[in-house]
Amino acid sequence: MKRYSSNSSSAKTNTTAANLEVRFDAGKDVLDYFDASRALVTHGGARPGAGRKPAGKLRKTVKLSPAAIRRFQAYARRKKLPNFSATLEAVSSGL
Repeated sequence: MKRYSSNSSSAKTNTTAANLEVRFDAGKDVLDYFDASRALVTHGGARPGAGRKPAGKLRKTVKLSPAAIRRFQAYARRKKLPNFSATLEAVSSGL
């Protein structure tokens, strides 16, 4: 009668988490043991409703002299406007 050793071929082909990790660490391809077509992505990606809401305004670059900036800032303080953009919009609507 033939005796089976612990090094039989069936013991080598059984895949466990431990020997799968050993194979991966050794640089061997272990992707054959997984079904990549059924993979679920549970982290990352865009979330619905995330991000800054659109303000409906366009961004423009304007070069102003230091004196003009001081006048706009003084106007903003007098009218208690929240930012430089609101100041320019208020002044331009009065033109």
